[in-house]
Amino acid sequence: MHLGYDFEMTYYDFNQFKTDIPRLGSLCETFQPDTILAVARGGMTLAHALCMHLDVRNLQSIRCESYDGNEQRTALTILGESTFSPSKRILIVDDIVDSGQTLHTLLLLIQSNNPDVIFKTASLFTKPTALVQPDFFLYEATDWIDFFWERDFLKINLV
Repeated sequence: MHLGYDFEMTYYDFNQFKTDIPRLGSLCETFQPDTILAVARGGMTLAHALCMHLDVRNLQSIRCESYDGNEQRTALTILGESTFSPSKRILIVDDIVDSGQTLHTLLLLIQSNNPDVIFKTASLFTKPTALVQPDFFLYEATDWIDFFWERDFLKINLV
């Protein structure tokens, strides 16, 4: 579907998400994480669902900004910190690994600050050209992904 942008867009809906959580969760089960770190904002919905599926109670987040709207920045901004003690196996979760720059920079930072922790990564989508690939993923992205949590949550009538 084309919505007037200079790129193709694929809509990722809630029904697909419900199907994919057990699939991605079963891949991540082999790692047995004791903590899940959500990359805010895109990874938060997925990270919460994976926590529920994997029965992981320690959910943390870190804010990484590499886009302004649809434009990728030249520099990544990382805001916030997480305390991983006593965590030993942390699963970093984002919705998509696009350029891979966010994941690469984040991994360098948190691995250097936590040398005794094992980190693995998970996402729903990855692009084959990404600088780094997630350890666990379901799909290769060829279009811009329009996630239901970015579009449909705005339509919820809270009154």
